[in-house]
Amino acid sequence: MTTSDTITRLWPKTLQTKYGSILHSILSFITFTILGNYARAGVTALATYQPSYVSSGSVLWSNLTGCIIMGILQELTVAPGWFPLELQPLFVALTTGFCGSFTSYSSMMLELFKHSTNTAMESSSSHWKNHAYSMLEFMSVLFVQLLVSMASLIFGRKLATDVIIRYGSVETERPSTDEDKEMDPEAEMINATEPRPSVKTILLWTDILSYLLAVPLLILIIVLASYYGNYSRAKWTLPPLFGIFGSFLRFWLANQYNGKSIHFPWGTFIGNVFSTLLIAILTMVQRGKLHANAIIPIVHGKNACLIVSALINGFCGSLSTISTFINEGYKLSFEDTMIYYFISIFVSYCCIVITLGSYAWSKGLVSPVC
Repeated sequence: MTTSDTITRLWPKTLQTKYGSILHSILSFITFTILGNYARAGVTALATYQPSYVSSGSVLWSNLTGCIIMGILQELTVAPGWFPLELQPLFVALTTGFCGSFTSYSSMMLELFKHSTNTAMESSSSHWKNHAYSMLEFMSVLFVQLLVSMASLIFGRKLATDVIIRYGSVETERPSTDEDKEMDPEAEMINATEPRPSVKTILLWTDILSYLLAVPLLILIIVLASYYGNYSRAKWTLPPLFGIFGSFLRFWLANQYNGKSIHFPWGTFIGNVFSTLLIAILTMVQRGKLHANAIIPIVHGKNACLIVSALINGFCGSLSTISTFINEGYKLSFEDTMIYYFISIFVSYCCIVITLGSYAWSKGLVSPVC
């Protein structure tokens, strides 16, 4: 029984219609966006300890893991039978939804700003002997983040081709197509590879569960966000809700503008830059002094502070993405990649300096109230 036959047998007829297919795609996307936000929050929490080789709170671990998964999925989608037409919504949900929300470009740019300017984001900040170290710190954060992410993507691709596809596929025979007969007119059947039946079953049920779990997850998160008013609103309940809107906006931008030029992915660029500008503004209102002599931030109410944190972690984190950013650079020529990366980072960094930097150097920053 083929994947199409299995889907036809298991799914209600309403899901096999045009509108049912659209609804299925949307709900699967929502599920994996929520899971991507939770994965980023969980990995960041696990990597927050002292003494830590990687600075606690860094998004590096999330970007590393997300790019590995993105690399695996990019190879699986071109392998025969792994993601047929019926499972394309699952592929989009896993790549754009999960990996895009798991990784964060705007958080990386905020780290780049904090380390390169030695901005006193925390009361325990130390200062360098001279400002020349700011350039070294800028290059350290930038190169480590980008090259680790690129290496992770390549590692994921190799893992998929040499391990997952190799051991997860079986040899089979299929009827020859017109393209096959051009090479061998007498061939009626040809040898081919396809995923093992167990792999097909896993992919199929992952797709079905992602559709079925969307609404229960949304209800659960909304109830928890309404009931618990503590720090969980900033880390575990509100961020996934805000992340859904950020992820859909990024998906829409990619569909609208990435096809405008084969040399520059405008959709991802717009999403990353806008998210970086927004995270700078939100950080400014959360940590910026109310006035020069104040010891309280602009947002000094606890609930308001929690909502701002949720927007930073959820909406901005999901609107921007490193996994797609790195994957696009991998596919472009070297010259186009350098231009794309330079313009993206230059514009994003300028946005943070103009907004958060100018405020920090004129009035100062304090610790948030939440």
